[in-house]
Amino acid sequence: MRFRVSQELRQPVGTEFTLELRERSLLLDDAAVTDVQGDASLLRTDRGLLVTLRAAARLKGACSRCLAPLELPIEIDFQEEFIPVVDPVSGTHIASDEAEDSFVIDADLMLDLGEALRQYALMSMPGKPLCRPDCAGLCPNCGANLNEGPCACQAQDEGRWRALAALKPKDEEGS
Repeated sequence: MRFRVSQELRQPVGTEFTLELRERSLLLDDAAVTDVQGDASLLRTDRGLLVTLRAAARLKGACSRCLAPLELPIEIDFQEEFIPVVDPVSGTHIASDEAEDSFVIDADLMLDLGEALRQYALMSMPGKPLCRPDCAGLCPNCGANLNEGPCACQAQDEGRWRALAALKPKDEEGS
């Protein structure tokens, strides 16, 4: 999601611009964000452009319990300053320690919102996305999807817990 901002960087400090965002798909680590729609407000600062972005999107991934495919709506909101690496008037390289820790506008004066969108989309994703709130998950023995009904396997008595079961008091009431 790249925008040429050479003219915007030549404007006086305080000048505002608006960009309309439409992106069909962004690939994340283990999911995809699709149908990104929103707008970005650009404010000319003394160092670069302050981008305030508000967008809605759809997250496509897998349920964290049963691994079924899912699609969730997410909101992506951020405000970040993008600093150019070259002067927009003279074209000379700008050496800045601050540019190393922030988002940059490249030497072609192109504002790339892709990485910022990716980072903020990852932060807005639920930690454990679920296909539904009461998802039963998968059987730990046979891997059957427990949302479709109980599995046919028998719960196995694991020998590693027998010693603890022997410590369980016979009299459950009062201690």
